Amino acid sequence: MKPLSLLIILWSVAAPVEAEQNKDQAAKKKQAELEKKKEKEEHDKKREAINRVVEAKAKNHEGSLTKDEYLTGEADQAAASQKLDAFNKNGDRSLTSSEPEASLGL
Repeated sequence: MKPLSLLIILWSVAAPVEAEQNKDQAAKKKQAELEKKKEKEEHDKKREAINRVVEAKAKNHEGSLTKDEYLTGEADQAAASQKLDAFNKNGDRSLTSSEPEASLGL
């Protein structure tokens, strides 16, 4: 009888601790899911902003910008030119929406 009593006592102490650990794990998992969702929403907003700029400035509406198109309307031409060069990874002096996305890790 003593081993059974000891087992019942141990189980009654361990069960609440395990339940609390499970609750903590569930809360952490939910928090991680919320953070992942928020990060995805932020990335989507950045992608949309990039696409809007490309579409607004592109005269040919082919989904890419030449350097001249990109610089049109920019107050600081030198800074805008440097930004384009930084985003233009393939060096073709035109910018597709995928190039800034890749540079920004989207």
